[in-house]
Amino acid sequence: MNGVLQNLRQQLHRQLDPDGFDHGGMSPLNFAILLFVIAAVVLGLLATEPTFLPEQRGLLAHIERGILVFFTIELAARFWVSGLNPRFRGVKGAIRFCTRWATLTDIIVILPLFIDFEGGWLTIFRVFRLVRLFQLAQIPAASKALRAFRSALRSHWFELAFTAIMGAGLLLGSSVALYLIEGRLQPEVFGSVPRAIWWSVVTFTTVGYGDAVPITPLGRVVAGFHAIAGLAVIAMFTGIVASSLTETAEKRNNDNHGPPKP
Repeated sequence: MNGVLQNLRQQLHRQLDPDGFDHGGMSPLNFAILLFVIAAVVLGLLATEPTFLPEQRGLLAHIERGILVFFTIELAARFWVSGLNPRFRGVKGAIRFCTRWATLTDIIVILPLFIDFEGGWLTIFRVFRLVRLFQLAQIPAASKALRAFRSALRSHWFELAFTAIMGAGLLLGSSVALYLIEGRLQPEVFGSVPRAIWWSVVTFTTVGYGDAVPITPLGRVVAGFHAIAGLAVIAMFTGIVASSLTETAEKRNNDNHGPPKP
C-alpha cells in the first residue's frame, strides 16, 4: 500500500511541479488546471451579468462550486507532493511552500467555498482567479521567455527611461497648458491640472473619449500638437521594445546555432 501511494505521489509530483516535469513545457495535468482556471474566470465574469434568470444563476453557482472543489483537491495534492522538491523539504520547506505567493493565491481562490462572501467581495474573489494565470511563469518554457523579455528591456533601459520621461513631460506640459487656456471656460473639465491630466491621458493614448474637448483656437492647437507628439512617443517606445526583443532573439539564436554563415 505504501508503495502504491509513493508511486502515486511521484507521478503527481512530475505532473504538478514544473521542476519535476522532465519533458519541458507544461504537463498535461497543469494544462488541464489551466483550462479550469480559464473556465473559473469566465464563470466569475458571467456571474456579474444581472440579466441571468435564477435557474441560470443556480447552474452557474453549481459549476463554480465544482471547480472550487477541484482547486481544493489540487491544492491538497500540491502540498502532498511539495516535499519531493528539494526546496520544500522539512519543516522550513513546508513553511516556505505555504507562504509563497503561488500557494497564497491558491488559498485565496478557494476561500469562497468555505466562507460565504456577498456582493462586491465575492466578485473580487472571482476575478482574483485570474492571478492564477500568472503562475504560468513557473513553467520552464514560459520562465525562459520572461527572462529573455526582462533581459531585452534591461539592455535598453536608458532609451526606455528617456522615452518615459518625454511622455511624462508631454502629459504634464499639455495639462498645465490646457488648465491655463481652458480652465476658466470649462472648470469642470480643465479647472485644475489633475482634471486636465485625464484629458491628456486619453488623448496621449489616442483613446479620445470625447468627454473633454478644447473649445478655444489656442486650446485646439495645443491639443493637436499633444496628439501628434503622443503618437511619436508611443511609436518610439514600441520601436525600442521591438528592437530590443529582436536583438535578444538573434543573440539567443547565435548562441544556440552559431553566427549566420556569410
